[in-house]
Amino acid sequence: MDLNPAPIENLPTQDRRKWWATLLLLCSILGAMLGLSVRTQQKIRSTVDSTATKIDQTQVLEQQRTIKSQQEHIAKMEQAIASGSSHTMLLLEDLKSAKFLAGLTSVKGPGIVVTLNDSKKPYTNMLPSNFPPPNIIHDTDINQIINELKQAGAEAVSVNDQRLVAVSAVRCAGPTVYVNNTQAAPPFVIRAIGDPKTLLPALNLPGGVTDAFLHFDPAMVKSEAVKHLIIPAYSGAIPSKYAMPTTTAPEKSQGA
Repeated sequence: MDLNPAPIENLPTQDRRKWWATLLLLCSILGAMLGLSVRTQQKIRSTVDSTATKIDQTQVLEQQRTIKSQQEHIAKMEQAIASGSSHTMLLLEDLKSAKFLAGLTSVKGPGIVVTLNDSKKPYTNMLPSNFPPPNIIHDTDINQIINELKQAGAEAVSVNDQRLVAVSAVRCAGPTVYVNNTQAAPPFVIRAIGDPKTLLPALNLPGGVTDAFLHFDPAMVKSEAVKHLIIPAYSGAIPSKYAMPTTTAPEKSQGA
């Protein structure tokens, strides 16, 4: 495939029309994806109780199925136009690369699996009301391990098969942990693709993120290297209410 096609203005009129038609089609696809994401996020937010932060999991799953169906439809459209000109092929490659970097495609590779579980050992010492008991896995524990893995070079991370992307959140709502607005329960299985020889030592440093678990109850954490991991694509919505893409050189931020 010629990766350096002739400029558009040098193409015959008919080819130029085909190229612009293809470009408009791809823009329409991306616009549909963004529109669906915004509408889905609004519907998901409407199911959240502002006082108790309880999420209607049935509606969340329904919206996820809708997104998956749209993604499959877009994939078919991509295949249908894949036989077009070299310009179209370059646009498709850019689209695939953007989806990969955004976490919208499943990925595979070597890495590690970290399993966190609540301890069966009772903890009877008196603690301040705002101090988390050490025998229970909290959102802060999961986030600390995720941050350590990213710092060590993890290229893709999931928690209980929920892919983490830029808009992902791991948080507690009362006694429940939510990942991507999806309820999660222990054991919490964290999968990370990267170099196991770098990821494992990063977690097992003395005084590191897993050290407290190992001192209280070694059964609370288990880390192992895996040669072949598969991490699914992100299946939630990607809202964009305030951030918009720029088409010119970045302007100096006000207040900087």
